[in-house]
Amino acid sequence: MQILGADGPTHVGPFRTVGVLGQGGMGQVLLGVAPDGRLVAVKRIHADLAEDPGFRSRFRREVDASRRVSGAYTAPVVDADPDAPTPWLASLFLPGPSLSEALDAGGALPEEAVRLLGAGLAQALDDIHRAGLVHRDLKPSNVLLTEDGVRVVDFGIARAADHETKLTHTGALIGSPAFMSPEQVRGEQPGPAGDVFSLGVTLVTAATGRTPFAGDSPFALMHAVAHDLPDLDSVPPPLRRIVEPCLAKDPAARPTPAQLLQLIGPLPPSAHPWPETVYGRIAERRAWADRLAATPAPVPPPPTAPPAAIPPPPRRRPRWRTPATVAGVVLAMAAGAVLAIGPENVYYAAFPAPVPAPGSTPLAQVQDKYIKSVPTCNQVGTSMKAPPAFGRAWGNFPDKVFQYRDSEGHTHPQSACVWDSRSGDRIDITWDLYRSRPGGPTGAEQAKEHYEGLFMQGHTPRDSGLGFVEEGMWLKDSDENNCVLYARDVNLELFIAIKGVHYPKGSCEDLAKDMARQSVAAVKSL
Repeated sequence: MQILGADGPTHVGPFRTVGVLGQGGMGQVLLGVAPDGRLVAVKRIHADLAEDPGFRSRFRREVDASRRVSGAYTAPVVDADPDAPTPWLASLFLPGPSLSEALDAGGALPEEAVRLLGAGLAQALDDIHRAGLVHRDLKPSNVLLTEDGVRVVDFGIARAADHETKLTHTGALIGSPAFMSPEQVRGEQPGPAGDVFSLGVTLVTAATGRTPFAGDSPFALMHAVAHDLPDLDSVPPPLRRIVEPCLAKDPAARPTPAQLLQLIGPLPPSAHPWPETVYGRIAERRAWADRLAATPAPVPPPPTAPPAAIPPPPRRRPRWRTPATVAGVVLAMAAGAVLAIGPENVYYAAFPAPVPAPGSTPLAQVQDKYIKSVPTCNQVGTSMKAPPAFGRAWGNFPDKVFQYRDSEGHTHPQSACVWDSRSGDRIDITWDLYRSRPGGPTGAEQAKEHYEGLFMQGHTPRDSGLGFVEEGMWLKDSDENNCVLYARDVNLELFIAIKGVHYPKGSCEDLAKDMARQSVAAVKSL
């Protein structure tokens, strides 16, 4: 959380904005003050992305889903304008931490707290399902712990219960591997019973600090979800009789949310059901928000003579770019998922700035440097070397290169690979190769346009000293990754992200550059 900078808006709709709750790839979530003094969380999407009809339609669906289930167990929607030039959605500000934050800060929850959590989530799912929706991504980061119970957030990938969804056009499964149901893993239509399975996994995680299925890679983890029995040895017996039915492989064998409430039984009232670390986080966030809300609105400067007319910068086409297209990960861009108003799942806003182009030849006259394709994950598994602690590269389909289709129907080769270590460190790399179109833009023009679509003034300092590519830039303030490097070499574009305890911010740049250098070499070797 931070104070709103000079680049941010002072108002969104009727709300005065005073701080940043979070940010990510496609916009911001701002702390706002309503005219009646209420605090709200305002998700604000970048206007350029709203030019894409498909994106605007997806955002409207999120607004509709959030409104349909706005109630005691979700974040109440205060207002929204999906048709604004810059679409936005405002929900009541909830200062509670997410369940994932609470577990990181204080460890597993006491048994009675897990029972309360289960009852709240069951009631939330009952409300969601009665509204005709399936959440599809219930997990600890999408559950907020508040003083009076729990709230389920993030309806960005929710779907109507009768909406048939298999693999997205990128081949990515929608969901988070450890919390997906067996039917989601198999790419089948997710129904309400899939949410109950995710609830069971979430409760086991809350009770033990770890998920009931294990695997050395996302693929191995998803195989375990689909075929292995859950590890419930550390779950207290009273809780085990609640969670075990939720984890049945057969969706028909799982209890409904109403039946789950009966299994949990009546709970005694408690003024403080959560550990003290949770209440400490709530107090800190409320004090921070109250302090910013009390800041007087800035006084506008006196009018001055209008400045000389400046031509507007060229409009960029909407960006639909997935930094890491991997199995089971919620893909906010290529998969079309719009994530929620939680601090972990939010977006950056891009700002216009001068666009330098390396070299003296106009991009419209530059010939394609790379003409074949991009490597598959099987190919880079032998041609690229990650540090010894990392396993072999993997991807959705290890021997396949995707043909990524943009909003205008044009395709280009894309490949995304991941290296994992047993300690949780991770390297994500995505290749995008743009080929010149007859009578249309050159590959260099296309790559440059999409590369600049990732530029964020003040957040992505440019790096002209990489040597093995024409240009690069770093994402400074990523909450998800410790190092993020974007690079472009003529008609090739790269995304490299590194995270993990062994590669903290400030010490992962050399690895990012080395993997980027190898990524270019892997394309050249084809």
